Amino acid sequence: MKLGAWLAGLLVVVCSTVAAAEAPRGSERSETGGRAPRGIDELRAKISGILLREQVPGAGIALVDGDQILWAGGVGVADRATGRPVTADTLFRTGSITKSFVALALVQLAEQGRIDLDAPVAALAPELAIGNRWAAEQPITVAHLLEHTAGFDDAHPNELYAPIAAEALPLAAVLAHNPASRVARWRPGSRHSYSNPGYTVAAYLIEKVTGWSYEDVLARALLAPLGMTGAALRWSPAVDARLARGYGDGDAPVPYAALYHRPAGTLMASPRELAALVQLALGRGRFGGRAVISPAGMARIERSETAALEAGDASYGLGNFGDVSERVPIRGHNGRVDGFLSSYGYLPGQGTGFVLLVNSTRSPGAVAAIRHLLVEYLLRHEDVPPPPRAGVPEAELARWTGTYHSAAPRHQLLAFLERLMPGVELHVERGRLFARSVPAAGEPIELIPLGGDRFRVAAASGSHIRLGRDREGRRIAVAGPEYLVEEPRARSLAFAVAPGICLAILMTGLVLPLGALRRRVGPAPGYGWPLCVTAACVAVPRLFLAALDPFTLGELNLYTAGIFAGTLAFAAGSLGSLVQALMWLPLPGSVTGKLHRLAFGLAACCATAYLAAYGIIGIRLWSY
Repeated sequence: MKLGAWLAGLLVVVCSTVAAAEAPRGSERSETGGRAPRGIDELRAKISGILLREQVPGAGIALVDGDQILWAGGVGVADRATGRPVTADTLFRTGSITKSFVALALVQLAEQGRIDLDAPVAALAPELAIGNRWAAEQPITVAHLLEHTAGFDDAHPNELYAPIAAEALPLAAVLAHNPASRVARWRPGSRHSYSNPGYTVAAYLIEKVTGWSYEDVLARALLAPLGMTGAALRWSPAVDARLARGYGDGDAPVPYAALYHRPAGTLMASPRELAALVQLALGRGRFGGRAVISPAGMARIERSETAALEAGDASYGLGNFGDVSERVPIRGHNGRVDGFLSSYGYLPGQGTGFVLLVNSTRSPGAVAAIRHLLVEYLLRHEDVPPPPRAGVPEAELARWTGTYHSAAPRHQLLAFLERLMPGVELHVERGRLFARSVPAAGEPIELIPLGGDRFRVAAASGSHIRLGRDREGRRIAVAGPEYLVEEPRARSLAFAVAPGICLAILMTGLVLPLGALRRRVGPAPGYGWPLCVTAACVAVPRLFLAALDPFTLGELNLYTAGIFAGTLAFAAGSLGSLVQALMWLPLPGSVTGKLHRLAFGLAACCATAYLAAYGIIGIRLWSY
């Protein structure tokens, strides 16, 4: 849920899930001697070692085989201050795993004939403010919301964390708080971009169809039938007594913060109870001998139907996504909320699964390492063959050669940074298709064909890359959740190289006055404008990071007011520097000095124009 890391540059994007798994695999080999743990005691010991190494307090775990829980328990502590241990019944905040339950509830309602997943949201709830300039040809549907293909931005800074009292706000009031994040940035269905506000809209539709709060619907229709009566969707003192304390980088617990978009991430559950969700998936919609949803409904949950191009085994369905970073494909969902990381997954081909809940956001690497241990334990008796390689003629592979860049930013606020990350170039060599960054760095990565324009990298267990064309005929690529579009190589190279050159020139604004202390050269120095540019260039990122840590970006305070003023100062200094440089050109003085001032002014104005195009100049984060 927190505004945070963004993926860009296809060498990162293409291999995002695989790269996350590589480090755990390497570290795990050193801890297990290259074999899976033989029993639960050894598994617990290995998990305990990872927690200790990564300074993570505790983990709640459940392992599932079919309709049976093999083991549910805890390792480490739920509260550092009291030493309270993690048990199978300790509550954790599960973050975005909440989305799986919202999607399940809507599939249930669809099977009861009470809602159509393909129905336009505008027809179901015309009172909601939703922007979509493609509405006539492609309205946003319920399925678009659940598959993150509506084109919405993710939650804006002022609609993320909230006081606990906000958990009682009607969803209509939550959605009225800031409709700006619910505007389609591109044609719905054309690209995947993860958006928490879309799930609040989905939960609002649940309430409108049923007449109950979405919390009541989930409790009656899902949590009770799944035996999850101890789970909670709202904080209370009684819930807090059973809830693990969450931790960040320090030793002090992170205070509980409510979420405005609570249907996207408010569920609190224990590992034992959350195992029921894994059992439901493995039972193809049945739990405890009862059908919660149909097998067809479960299959729909695992399938993407709204994306123009989907990522195969790594596609995002309805609150459910695929992961190919382990030896076999996995489906499930992850979650993150301040102080907690979570993951549940099931191995469809093996009929097993797991739940992993951690009370720390200090080390995502710890989660990846433990998750890998759990999967290897479940696969300890399995002989898993490597995925096949399809024979594809070189001419077919050559159709996709070119340069691509990421074009579906999750956070529009950070889109200007994502655009500056390296692109990727696909090229054919010796009859094989390879990807490398632009500009070239490191060894090329082979994209192994699986047929049907689907590919994988060597460490992946299934397809997670798909190549194709959009409605305009441009070549596009999806790599897991990421969407990339072709562009000329020179343009991609310019975006990768020019920012570094501009930044180097702008940083000279700090050293110009030092030369004036030694001697005066040419016309009046006039260092004020360049110094204004460079000072803003240094100050604004610092202010942003300072406000990001306690997450006060959505408030009017010294940080956000400083960002507003700093970006305006940057623009004014840029224009002043260029005008001053142009005025000095015909005057006597050092040619080198004049050229430097002209280069500085041009670089600053180019940077200003770029930032202005993304709405960064004069940005008011408190009302963004």
